[in-house]
Amino acid sequence: MNEPKNVLIGKIGKTIKIKNIHIETGGGPDLLIYSNMSRMCPEYNFYFIGSNELHKCTSEEYDKLFPNHNVFSAWSPEVRKNDNYELILDYFKERNIKPDFAIIFVGLVGNNNIPNFMMKKNGSGFTTPLMCFRGYCGPIIYTLNHTGCPLYTLAEDARYITINAKDLYNRERIIFSQINQDFEVTCGHITNETDHTLVRSVHHAKYAHLEKLFLMGLDEHWKDNIDIDYKFSLENKEEPVIVLSNGCGTGKINCSGNNSSRLPEYKKYIIDNFKGTPYENTKIYGSWDKEIYDQYPQIQNRMIVDLGKEIKGAKYMLVYSQAPGFVTSKPWEMIILGIMPFLHPDYDCYNLLGFPEYLYLKDEKDFLNKIEELDKNPQMYKDLMKQLQSLLKPEYFDGSFLINGIFGNIAKDLGFKYEFKPGVKSIMNRYESYKL
Repeated sequence: MNEPKNVLIGKIGKTIKIKNIHIETGGGPDLLIYSNMSRMCPEYNFYFIGSNELHKCTSEEYDKLFPNHNVFSAWSPEVRKNDNYELILDYFKERNIKPDFAIIFVGLVGNNNIPNFMMKKNGSGFTTPLMCFRGYCGPIIYTLNHTGCPLYTLAEDARYITINAKDLYNRERIIFSQINQDFEVTCGHITNETDHTLVRSVHHAKYAHLEKLFLMGLDEHWKDNIDIDYKFSLENKEEPVIVLSNGCGTGKINCSGNNSSRLPEYKKYIIDNFKGTPYENTKIYGSWDKEIYDQYPQIQNRMIVDLGKEIKGAKYMLVYSQAPGFVTSKPWEMIILGIMPFLHPDYDCYNLLGFPEYLYLKDEKDFLNKIEELDKNPQMYKDLMKQLQSLLKPEYFDGSFLINGIFGNIAKDLGFKYEFKPGVKSIMNRYESYKL
Protein backbone atom coordinates (compact mmCIF):
# COMPACT_ATOMS: atom_id res chain seq x y z
CA MET A 1 0.00 0.00 0.00
CA ASN A 2 1.34 3.43 -0.95
CA GLU A 3 1.81 6.03 1.76
CA PRO A 4 -1.58 7.68 2.35
CA LYS A 5 -1.97 11.34 1.55
CA ASN A 6 -5.55 12.28 2.43
CA VAL A 7 -6.74 12.27 6.03
CA LEU A 8 -10.24 13.15 7.25
CA ILE A 9 -10.40 15.12 10.49
CA GLY A 10 -13.01 16.71 12.76
CA LYS A 11 -14.75 16.35 16.10
CA ILE A 12 -18.08 14.61 16.49
CA GLY A 13 -20.48 16.78 18.45
CA LYS A 14 -18.60 20.08 18.24
CA THR A 15 -17.51 22.92 15.98
CA ILE A 16 -13.73 23.16 15.80
CA LYS A 17 -13.04 26.75 16.78
CA ILE A 18 -10.41 28.52 14.70
CA LYS A 19 -11.54 32.11 14.16
CA ASN A 20 -10.08 34.67 16.60
CA ILE A 21 -8.19 31.97 18.51
CA HIS A 22 -5.55 33.59 20.68
CA ILE A 23 -2.71 31.79 18.97
CA GLU A 24 -0.38 31.68 21.98
CA THR A 25 -2.83 30.30 24.53
CA GLY A 26 -6.01 29.35 22.69
CA GLY A 27 -7.31 26.33 20.88
CA GLY A 28 -8.82 23.14 22.18
CA PRO A 29 -7.14 19.73 21.96
CA ASP A 30 -8.63 19.17 18.50
CA LEU A 31 -7.11 22.30 16.93
CA LEU A 32 -3.85 21.81 18.82
CA ILE A 33 -3.21 18.30 17.53
CA TYR A 34 -4.45 18.93 13.99
CA SER A 35 -2.23 22.00 13.71
CA ASN A 36 0.82 20.03 14.83
CA MET A 37 -0.07 17.04 12.63
CA SER A 38 -0.27 19.24 9.55
CA ARG A 39 3.02 20.91 10.37
CA MET A 40 4.87 17.66 11.05
CA CYS A 41 3.44 15.89 7.98
CA PRO A 42 3.59 18.36 5.06
CA GLU A 43 3.12 15.55 2.51
CA TYR A 44 -0.33 14.73 3.96
CA ASN A 45 -3.51 16.65 3.21
CA PHE A 46 -6.08 17.03 5.99
CA TYR A 47 -9.78 17.61 5.36
CA PHE A 48 -12.36 18.74 7.90
CA ILE A 49 -15.61 16.82 7.36
CA GLY A 50 -17.55 18.35 10.24
CA SER A 51 -18.46 21.81 11.46
CA ASN A 52 -15.42 24.10 11.68
CA GLU A 53 -14.42 27.74 11.28
CA LEU A 54 -11.75 27.42 8.61
CA HIS A 55 -13.85 29.56 6.27
CA LYS A 56 -13.72 32.39 8.81
CA CYS A 57 -9.94 32.39 9.12
CA THR A 58 -7.88 35.33 8.00
CA SER A 59 -4.89 34.45 5.85
CA GLU A 60 -2.63 35.40 8.76
CA GLU A 61 -4.43 33.01 11.13
CA TYR A 62 -4.33 30.23 8.57
CA ASP A 63 -0.63 30.71 7.90
CA LYS A 64 0.18 30.50 11.61
CA LEU A 65 -1.91 27.42 12.26
CA PHE A 66 -1.24 25.56 9.01
CA PRO A 67 1.95 26.96 7.42
CA ASN A 68 2.21 24.03 4.96
CA HIS A 69 -1.19 24.98 3.50
CA ASN A 70 -2.29 21.36 3.68
CA VAL A 71 -5.51 21.71 5.70
CA PHE A 72 -8.83 22.13 3.90
CA SER A 73 -12.54 21.91 4.63
CA ALA A 74 -14.86 19.61 2.72
CA TRP A 75 -17.59 20.88 5.05
CA SER A 76 -19.09 24.31 4.42
CA PRO A 77 -21.96 26.30 5.92
CA GLU A 78 -24.04 25.19 2.90
CA VAL A 79 -24.09 21.69 4.43
CA ARG A 80 -26.33 23.06 7.19
CA LYS A 81 -29.05 23.99 4.70
CA ASN A 82 -31.52 21.12 4.57
CA ASP A 83 -28.83 18.87 6.12
CA ASN A 84 -27.20 18.51 2.71
CA TYR A 85 -24.40 16.12 3.70
CA GLU A 86 -23.97 15.00 0.09
CA LEU A 87 -22.06 18.24 -0.53
CA ILE A 88 -19.16 16.84 1.48
CA LEU A 89 -18.99 13.76 -0.74
CA ASP A 90 -19.27 16.00 -3.82
CA TYR A 91 -16.19 17.92 -2.61
CA PHE A 92 -14.09 14.77 -2.87
CA LYS A 93 -15.69 13.52 -6.10
CA GLU A 94 -15.17 16.82 -7.92
CA ARG A 95 -11.49 16.89 -6.96
CA ASN A 96 -10.94 13.18 -7.51
CA ILE A 97 -9.74 12.77 -3.92
CA LYS A 98 -9.86 9.38 -2.23
CA PRO A 99 -9.67 9.61 1.58
CA ASP A 100 -7.14 7.14 2.98
CA PHE A 101 -8.22 7.18 6.63
CA ALA A 102 -9.90 9.36 9.24
CA ILE A 103 -8.62 10.62 12.59
CA ILE A 104 -11.67 11.92 14.45
CA PHE A 105 -12.10 13.29 17.96
CA VAL A 106 -15.01 11.74 19.85
CA GLY A 107 -17.52 13.94 21.66
CA LEU A 108 -21.20 13.99 22.55
CA VAL A 109 -23.20 12.09 19.94
CA GLY A 110 -26.85 11.11 19.55
CA ASN A 111 -28.27 7.63 19.12
CA ASN A 112 -29.61 8.93 15.81
CA ASN A 113 -27.87 11.72 13.91
CA ILE A 114 -28.70 11.40 10.20
CA PRO A 115 -32.23 12.61 9.30
CA ASN A 116 -34.53 10.45 7.16
CA PHE A 117 -32.38 7.39 7.64
CA MET A 118 -33.17 5.26 10.71
CA MET A 119 -36.69 3.88 10.92
CA LYS A 120 -38.77 4.08 14.09
CA LYS A 121 -39.28 0.81 15.95
CA ASN A 122 -42.95 0.66 14.93
CA GLY A 123 -42.06 1.29 11.28
CA SER A 124 -44.26 4.39 11.10
CA GLY A 125 -41.53 6.61 9.66
CA PHE A 126 -38.02 7.91 10.17
CA THR A 127 -36.57 9.01 13.48
CA THR A 128 -35.99 12.76 13.86
CA PRO A 129 -32.54 13.52 15.32
CA LEU A 130 -32.15 16.59 17.51
CA MET A 131 -30.95 19.62 15.59
CA CYS A 132 -27.62 19.71 17.45
CA PHE A 133 -26.84 16.11 16.45
CA ARG A 134 -27.93 16.72 12.85
CA GLY A 135 -25.57 19.68 12.68
CA TYR A 136 -22.53 18.51 14.62
CA CYS A 137 -22.61 14.70 14.27
CA GLY A 138 -24.61 13.89 11.15
CA PRO A 139 -22.14 15.28 8.57
CA ILE A 140 -19.20 13.33 9.97
CA ILE A 141 -21.12 10.06 10.44
CA TYR A 142 -22.64 10.30 6.95
CA THR A 143 -19.24 10.94 5.37
CA LEU A 144 -17.54 8.13 7.27
CA ASN A 145 -20.27 5.70 6.24
CA HIS A 146 -20.20 6.61 2.56
CA THR A 147 -16.45 6.90 2.07
CA GLY A 148 -15.84 3.67 3.99
CA CYS A 149 -12.32 4.83 4.85
CA PRO A 150 -10.64 3.28 7.93
CA LEU A 151 -11.69 5.16 11.06
CA TYR A 152 -9.40 5.93 14.01
CA THR A 153 -10.69 7.97 16.92
CA LEU A 154 -9.14 10.17 19.59
CA ALA A 155 -10.92 9.82 22.94
CA GLU A 156 -9.55 12.16 25.62
CA ASP A 157 -12.76 12.21 27.64
CA ALA A 158 -13.82 9.17 29.66
CA ARG A 159 -17.48 9.96 28.94
CA TYR A 160 -16.99 9.48 25.21
CA ILE A 161 -14.86 6.43 24.48
CA THR A 162 -16.87 4.80 21.70
CA ILE A 163 -19.08 6.57 19.18
CA ASN A 164 -22.47 5.57 20.58
CA ALA A 165 -24.42 6.19 17.39
CA LYS A 166 -26.87 3.69 15.93
CA ASP A 167 -26.43 5.13 12.43
CA LEU A 168 -22.63 4.75 12.19
CA TYR A 169 -21.73 1.46 10.54
CA ASN A 170 -18.15 2.30 9.50
CA ARG A 171 -16.83 1.60 12.99
CA GLU A 172 -13.62 2.42 14.84
CA ARG A 173 -10.52 0.30 14.09
CA ILE A 174 -8.49 1.71 17.00
CA ILE A 175 -9.52 4.15 19.73
CA PHE A 176 -6.48 6.19 20.72
CA SER A 177 -7.14 7.09 24.32
CA GLN A 178 -5.88 7.26 27.90
CA ILE A 179 -6.58 3.69 28.93
CA ASN A 180 -6.05 0.14 27.61
CA GLN A 181 -9.44 -1.54 27.56
CA ASP A 182 -12.13 -2.98 25.28
CA PHE A 183 -15.42 -1.07 25.09
CA GLU A 184 -18.80 -2.09 23.77
CA VAL A 185 -20.90 0.38 21.78
CA THR A 186 -23.62 0.81 24.37
CA CYS A 187 -26.59 1.64 22.15
CA GLY A 188 -25.91 -0.89 19.41
CA HIS A 189 -25.51 0.12 15.76
CA ILE A 190 -26.44 -0.96 12.25
CA THR A 191 -23.97 -2.91 10.12
CA ASN A 192 -24.62 -1.41 6.68
CA GLU A 193 -26.78 1.01 4.71
CA THR A 194 -29.74 -1.31 4.24
CA ASP A 195 -29.66 -3.75 7.15
CA HIS A 196 -30.72 -1.81 10.24
CA THR A 197 -30.54 -4.71 12.64
CA LEU A 198 -28.67 -3.43 15.70
CA VAL A 199 -25.51 -5.13 16.90
CA ARG A 200 -23.21 -4.38 19.83
CA SER A 201 -19.65 -4.37 18.58
CA VAL A 202 -16.58 -4.15 20.83
CA HIS A 203 -13.64 -1.85 20.10
CA HIS A 204 -10.18 -1.58 21.60
CA ALA A 205 -9.01 1.59 23.30
CA LYS A 206 -5.22 1.80 23.09
CA TYR A 207 -3.27 3.88 25.57
CA ALA A 208 -1.72 6.52 23.31
CA HIS A 209 -0.45 9.06 25.89
CA LEU A 210 -3.22 11.38 24.74
CA GLU A 211 -3.24 13.05 28.16
CA LYS A 212 0.13 14.59 27.22
CA LEU A 213 -1.44 16.54 24.35
CA PHE A 214 -1.39 19.85 26.18
CA LEU A 215 2.33 19.56 26.84
CA MET A 216 2.91 20.43 23.20
CA GLY A 217 4.20 23.98 23.00
CA LEU A 218 5.34 24.20 26.61
CA ASP A 219 8.02 26.83 27.01
CA GLU A 220 11.47 25.34 27.64
CA HIS A 221 11.89 27.61 30.66
CA TRP A 222 8.74 26.37 32.42
CA LYS A 223 10.63 25.49 35.60
CA ASP A 224 11.49 29.17 36.15
CA ASN A 225 7.94 29.77 37.42
CA ILE A 226 8.29 27.24 40.25
CA ASP A 227 9.60 28.35 43.65
CA ILE A 228 9.61 25.37 46.02
CA ASP A 229 11.47 27.30 48.73
CA TYR A 230 8.60 29.80 48.81
CA LYS A 231 6.12 26.95 49.30
CA PHE A 232 7.93 25.96 52.50
CA SER A 233 8.73 29.47 53.71
CA LEU A 234 7.17 31.15 56.74
CA GLU A 235 6.02 34.04 54.55
CA ASN A 236 3.83 31.66 52.55
CA LYS A 237 0.48 31.73 54.30
CA GLU A 238 -1.46 29.91 51.59
CA GLU A 239 -3.10 26.53 52.10
CA PRO A 240 -0.70 23.69 51.23
CA VAL A 241 -3.33 21.44 49.57
CA ILE A 242 -5.37 22.49 46.55
CA VAL A 243 -7.86 20.64 44.37
CA LEU A 244 -8.67 21.76 40.83
CA SER A 245 -11.63 19.77 39.56
CA ASN A 246 -15.07 20.20 38.06
CA GLY A 247 -18.06 18.35 39.46
CA CYS A 248 -18.85 16.53 36.19
CA GLY A 249 -22.54 16.11 36.93
CA THR A 250 -24.07 12.78 37.89
CA GLY A 251 -24.64 11.02 34.56
CA LYS A 252 -23.25 7.58 33.83
CA ILE A 253 -20.17 7.41 31.63
CA ASN A 254 -18.99 4.79 29.18
CA CYS A 255 -16.18 3.52 31.38
CA SER A 256 -16.73 0.59 33.68
CA GLY A 257 -17.59 0.83 37.35
CA ASN A 258 -18.04 4.49 38.23
CA ASN A 259 -20.37 7.47 38.28
CA SER A 260 -19.08 10.75 36.93
CA SER A 261 -19.83 12.74 40.11
CA ARG A 262 -16.60 13.23 42.05
CA LEU A 263 -18.25 14.59 45.20
CA PRO A 264 -18.34 11.38 47.33
CA GLU A 265 -14.60 10.79 46.95
CA TYR A 266 -13.65 14.43 47.53
CA LYS A 267 -15.83 14.43 50.63
CA LYS A 268 -14.05 11.29 51.85
CA TYR A 269 -10.48 12.37 51.01
CA ILE A 270 -10.68 16.12 51.58
CA ILE A 271 -13.69 17.50 53.43
CA ASP A 272 -14.12 14.77 56.08
CA ASN A 273 -10.51 13.56 56.13
CA PHE A 274 -9.04 16.98 56.95
CA LYS A 275 -11.41 17.98 59.75
CA GLY A 276 -9.45 19.08 62.81
CA THR A 277 -6.13 19.13 60.92
CA PRO A 278 -4.06 22.07 59.58
CA TYR A 279 -5.51 21.23 56.14
CA GLU A 280 -9.22 21.57 56.95
CA ASN A 281 -9.53 24.80 54.95
CA THR A 282 -8.44 23.05 51.74
CA LYS A 283 -10.44 24.39 48.79
CA ILE A 284 -11.84 22.49 45.82
CA TYR A 285 -11.97 24.88 42.87
CA GLY A 286 -14.01 24.28 39.73
CA SER A 287 -17.44 24.24 38.13
CA TRP A 288 -20.02 22.46 40.29
CA ASP A 289 -23.78 22.71 40.76
CA LYS A 290 -24.91 25.62 42.92
CA GLU A 291 -26.45 23.38 45.59
CA ILE A 292 -23.01 21.82 46.08
CA TYR A 293 -21.37 25.22 46.63
CA ASP A 294 -24.11 26.15 49.09
CA GLN A 295 -23.72 22.93 51.07
CA TYR A 296 -19.91 22.73 51.13
CA PRO A 297 -18.06 26.05 51.57
CA GLN A 298 -14.77 24.30 50.73
CA ILE A 299 -16.01 23.96 47.12
CA GLN A 300 -15.69 27.26 45.27
CA ASN A 301 -16.57 28.36 41.77
CA ARG A 302 -13.21 29.65 40.53
CA MET A 303 -11.22 28.61 37.48
CA ILE A 304 -7.54 27.73 37.31
CA VAL A 305 -6.57 30.83 35.32
CA ASP A 306 -7.71 32.97 38.27
CA LEU A 307 -5.76 31.06 40.91
CA GLY A 308 -2.18 32.21 40.41
CA LYS A 309 -1.66 33.15 44.06
CA GLU A 310 -3.20 29.94 45.39
CA ILE A 311 -1.21 27.77 42.97
CA LYS A 312 2.06 29.50 43.84
CA GLY A 313 1.63 28.56 47.51
CA ALA A 314 0.17 25.07 47.07
CA LYS A 315 2.31 21.94 47.46
CA TYR A 316 -0.12 19.02 47.04
CA MET A 317 -3.15 17.99 45.05
CA LEU A 318 -5.38 14.91 44.98
CA VAL A 319 -5.96 13.66 41.43
CA TYR A 320 -9.13 11.69 40.82
CA SER A 321 -10.47 10.61 37.44
CA GLN A 322 -13.95 10.17 35.99
CA ALA A 323 -13.39 6.43 35.63
CA PRO A 324 -11.07 3.79 37.13
CA GLY A 325 -7.78 3.51 35.27
CA PHE A 326 -8.48 6.42 32.91
CA VAL A 327 -5.60 8.89 33.16
CA THR A 328 -5.89 12.61 32.38
CA SER A 329 -3.68 15.62 31.82
CA LYS A 330 -4.14 16.76 35.43
CA PRO A 331 -0.99 15.14 36.97
CA TRP A 332 1.18 16.63 34.23
CA GLU A 333 -0.46 20.02 34.67
CA MET A 334 0.34 19.89 38.38
CA ILE A 335 4.00 19.11 37.73
CA ILE A 336 4.18 22.05 35.30
CA LEU A 337 2.63 24.29 37.96
CA GLY A 338 4.97 23.04 40.70
CA ILE A 339 2.36 21.04 42.66
CA MET A 340 2.87 17.41 43.68
CA PRO A 341 0.02 15.16 42.42
CA PHE A 342 -1.15 12.36 44.70
CA LEU A 343 -3.14 9.73 42.84
CA HIS A 344 -6.43 8.31 44.12
CA PRO A 345 -6.45 4.45 44.24
CA ASP A 346 -8.81 4.34 41.24
CA TYR A 347 -6.54 6.62 39.24
CA ASP A 348 -3.83 5.05 37.05
CA CYS A 349 -4.47 1.65 38.61
CA TYR A 350 -2.64 0.15 35.60
CA ASN A 351 0.47 2.29 36.25
CA LEU A 352 0.43 3.89 32.81
CA LEU A 353 2.10 7.09 34.02
CA GLY A 354 5.01 5.44 35.80
CA PHE A 355 5.05 7.89 38.71
CA PRO A 356 7.05 7.26 41.91
CA GLU A 357 5.26 4.59 43.96
CA TYR A 358 5.00 6.99 46.92
CA LEU A 359 2.40 9.06 45.06
CA TYR A 360 -0.05 6.18 44.59
CA LEU A 361 -2.42 6.34 47.57
CA LYS A 362 -3.89 3.36 49.44
CA ASP A 363 -6.72 5.33 51.08
CA GLU A 364 -7.57 8.72 52.61
CA LYS A 365 -5.45 8.09 55.74
CA ASP A 366 -2.45 7.39 53.54
CA PHE A 367 -3.00 10.76 51.85
CA LEU A 368 -3.05 12.65 55.14
CA ASN A 369 -0.03 10.78 56.51
CA LYS A 370 2.06 11.47 53.43
CA ILE A 371 1.41 15.20 53.21
CA GLU A 372 2.16 15.48 56.94
CA GLU A 373 5.42 13.58 56.37
CA LEU A 374 6.47 15.77 53.44
CA ASP A 375 5.60 18.97 55.28
CA LYS A 376 8.16 17.95 57.90
CA ASN A 377 10.74 16.97 55.29
CA PRO A 378 11.22 19.61 52.56
CA GLN A 379 14.20 17.77 51.07
CA MET A 380 12.12 14.65 50.53
CA TYR A 381 9.53 16.84 48.80
CA LYS A 382 12.19 18.39 46.56
CA ASP A 383 13.62 14.99 45.63
CA LEU A 384 10.18 13.67 44.68
CA MET A 385 9.42 16.77 42.63
CA LYS A 386 12.74 16.40 40.81
CA GLN A 387 11.80 12.80 39.95
CA LEU A 388 8.48 13.98 38.55
CA GLN A 389 10.03 16.76 36.51
CA SER A 390 12.50 14.29 34.98
CA LEU A 391 9.55 12.36 33.52
CA LEU A 392 8.80 15.27 31.17
CA LYS A 393 10.70 14.51 27.97
CA PRO A 394 11.47 16.92 25.07
CA GLU A 395 9.52 14.68 22.69
CA TYR A 396 6.37 15.41 24.70
CA PHE A 397 6.78 19.14 24.11
CA ASP A 398 7.33 19.07 20.34
CA GLY A 399 4.53 16.61 19.57
CA SER A 400 6.79 13.96 18.06
CA PHE A 401 6.06 11.31 20.70
CA LEU A 402 2.28 11.62 20.51
CA ILE A 403 1.82 12.20 16.77
CA ASN A 404 4.39 9.66 15.59
CA GLY A 405 2.76 7.16 17.94
CA ILE A 406 -0.67 7.72 16.39
CA PHE A 407 0.53 7.59 12.77
CA GLY A 408 2.88 4.69 13.51
CA ASN A 409 0.02 2.59 14.87
CA ILE A 410 -2.23 3.47 11.94
CA ALA A 411 0.54 2.53 9.51
CA LYS A 412 1.01 -0.80 11.27
CA ASP A 413 -2.74 -1.48 11.20
CA LEU A 414 -3.11 -0.63 7.49
CA GLY A 415 0.24 -2.04 6.38
CA PHE A 416 1.97 1.01 4.95
CA LYS A 417 5.39 2.47 5.69
CA TYR A 418 5.58 5.49 7.96
CA GLU A 419 8.87 7.18 8.80
CA PHE A 420 8.95 8.90 12.16
CA LYS A 421 9.20 12.66 11.80
CA PRO A 422 10.86 15.34 13.93
CA GLY A 423 8.52 17.36 16.10
CA VAL A 424 7.71 21.03 15.78
CA LYS A 425 7.17 23.67 18.42
CA SER A 426 3.47 24.25 18.84
CA ILE A 427 2.28 27.80 18.34
CA MET A 428 -0.16 27.34 21.22
CA ASN A 429 0.80 27.04 24.88
CA ARG A 430 -2.10 26.96 27.31
CA TYR A 431 0.24 27.35 30.29
CA GLU A 432 1.03 30.92 29.29
CA SER A 433 -2.28 31.77 30.94
CA TYR A 434 -1.13 30.44 34.31
CA LYS A 435 1.59 32.93 35.22
CA LEU A 436 2.26 32.50 38.91
